[in-house]
Amino acid sequence: MTPYILKSWILLIFIAISFNAISQKNKEKIASLRNSFKDDKVVATLMQTAYTFAIQRDELVVNEEEEISMISLEPNISGSREIYYHDNKEIISAKFVSGNTSTSSKSCGNYEVESVFYSDAKVCTYPFKFAYAGDEIIFKSTTRYNDPRYFTRVLFNDELGVKQRTIIFNVPLDANVEFVEKNFSGFNIKKATSESGKYKVVTYTVEDLKTSKNEENSLGILYYYPHIVVVTNDFAGKTGRKKIIGSTDDLYRWYAGIVKQVNNDPGALKAEVTRLTASAKTAEEKIKNIYYWVQDNIKYIAFEDGISGFRPEAAQTVLHNRYGDCKGMANLTKEMLKVAGFDARLTWIGTNRIPYTYELPSLAVDNHMICTVIFGEKQYILDPTEKFVALGKHGERIQGKEMLIENGEQFIVRKVPVADAEQNLIVRKEELQLEGDVLKGKGHISIEGEALKNILYISTNVQQDNKKKLFDNLVVSNFSNTDQVSVVNTPEVNRDKALELEYTYGLGNKVTSFDKDIYVEIDWTKSFKNFTIDADRISDYYFNRKIKNRTIKNLKIPAGYRISHLPASIKKVHNDFAFQLSFEQKGGVIIYTNEITVKQGLIKKSDFEAWNTIIKELTESYDDQIVLTKIN
Repeated sequence: MTPYILKSWILLIFIAISFNAISQKNKEKIASLRNSFKDDKVVATLMQTAYTFAIQRDELVVNEEEEISMISLEPNISGSREIYYHDNKEIISAKFVSGNTSTSSKSCGNYEVESVFYSDAKVCTYPFKFAYAGDEIIFKSTTRYNDPRYFTRVLFNDELGVKQRTIIFNVPLDANVEFVEKNFSGFNIKKATSESGKYKVVTYTVEDLKTSKNEENSLGILYYYPHIVVVTNDFAGKTGRKKIIGSTDDLYRWYAGIVKQVNNDPGALKAEVTRLTASAKTAEEKIKNIYYWVQDNIKYIAFEDGISGFRPEAAQTVLHNRYGDCKGMANLTKEMLKVAGFDARLTWIGTNRIPYTYELPSLAVDNHMICTVIFGEKQYILDPTEKFVALGKHGERIQGKEMLIENGEQFIVRKVPVADAEQNLIVRKEELQLEGDVLKGKGHISIEGEALKNILYISTNVQQDNKKKLFDNLVVSNFSNTDQVSVVNTPEVNRDKALELEYTYGLGNKVTSFDKDIYVEIDWTKSFKNFTIDADRISDYYFNRKIKNRTIKNLKIPAGYRISHLPASIKKVHNDFAFQLSFEQKGGVIIYTNEITVKQGLIKKSDFEAWNTIIKELTESYDDQIVLTKIN
């Protein structure tokens, strides 16, 4: 063997040995990570983000530098990193800097949600692909907030599981910045504070962060995951201290300053306002006519982030376009009411997806705009984006929330009133009797609140045939083609009244005969049957509305029969929810009652076990049937 061939063999052997060593090392790393991140395919072994506040041209900016080291736990995995930006946040650089995997070119464009482009929100996507388990890659990015007002919060969790997470804030000693810690309990987050030159350095570290989950029927991640709300008060400029937002007064002044930039033209609204109020006999009727017209005729589209997240479109523009975001719709409502002679004011508010109050002076507190009318001792809160919500009532998403109301150079903070579950009352009453093997019924259903709003919206946006199907399925769910279901009346489209439906039916699959016995299924809706909640769920379970459902059915006992069995009654009353289900005989009638209440529309995680226990008992009762036996 020549020396050259010998050297080649030695080199190949060395490479093979090295490869096996690396593979074994990666196997150990993968095994260790899988213990902590069982459901993940890719894990961030390190995620470090540094935010440096810097003064540029006598303005304060925030530079964000992030480094993410990722490893694949499985072969052939594709993914991407996304960076969101807008008019007040720019991407300086972003790329994969090392690693044994493949990447492809970034793609950037408008951030689109349900075919609606947000006004100035954009996203850049950086794709990657891991060929083998154990492949690793590093992604680095630098972005800049050109206005620190828009740098509102920092989340610890990521779409990836994170082994080691570090967040660093570098703040000039002559700048006043607060870091408000949220949901830290149970996460073992460590904090260190030091000084380095002209900077105060605040460092947070934490290990083994699970993937953030936007669970369905949840109030959102801000209620459950650790994060920091950043409040930038002021800093030392060339001519003295310069205010950013350090108080609710500062926040309001900034909001009001943006609103002053809107060039509303009241003259362009006058003709429509005159038409809408001409037949109104009272002031309240004038308010109602304008409010309902905006609800019904202006299409809501969601513009968020950047300056368009806070500056309304001019009222005449929204009127002409027949569409707008919440700010544009609120501004149009306000300006039309002002033309009609009312004291109408723009109002900032955070929906129930945001767990903050105005004790926290930050743009993070608000994500919505509505209109408030001050009329003598009365206050009308108008949210025109809530289609078919009646005057004097309020959508679930803003009930109980603080609102910041215009008041000239000042402001007013008030809370939206909270309605109880009765506002969402659904009542069903039916009279039933047996005709052979067919269950005949005549019924009435009354629907109010959030369900009424949703049904009216759907029914006014579907074709006539689909509207019939909608109402048929409301009165009798899951009926077959051979069943007879008929809605007797044409329900009125009126948000000020409960939706009333009169109906009849004949159902052939609810009665079973065997020898001398008749088995009758009286409740086929079976509300909340098998509705147990996963104990591993992170967040509370939110139904998006308070619940109050009441069903009363009277079944006439056929001549020559007696009751031989009734399902078990249930009465379970919890602090936040209640189930009351009963079967009783009064004379020749079986009276079935089912009342379900979820007071706040929310099942707390601490109550999952109690809820699930009741649901299992309820399901057993639903699975049982009335048994009637022929009298000899």
